[in-house]
Amino acid sequence: VPIDGPTFYAARRLRWLTPPVPTARPASPTPSSSSSRRKLEAALSTPDALTSDVVWHTNVEKIWKGLGAGGRLKRRLPMRLVIKIIHAAWLRDQTWPVGLVAPEPDDD
Repeated sequence: VPIDGPTFYAARRLRWLTPPVPTARPASPTPSSSSSRRKLEAALSTPDALTSDVVWHTNVEKIWKGLGAGGRLKRRLPMRLVIKIIHAAWLRDQTWPVGLVAPEPDDD
């Protein structure tokens, strides 16, 4: 693997896009959607969820603090919810400017 530059990025990108080898996992005994996850999904589906102080303090902040510190989730969440949590945190700390739209990927 190259050390830096576009060649390094291309090599890393290839690794990211290569599907992992499936491994056998034990079946999860917990239901697929807990009440706390349903509440989180409902809160994050509101129109102003990403900028709402109420949503942040009651639902998202604790999850973000754990993720931001490198912790693991206690329960699995769909990637779409994790992305919304990260987006809300980045808006709050101004890592992601309000109103900025991510460009479409160019990897055809």
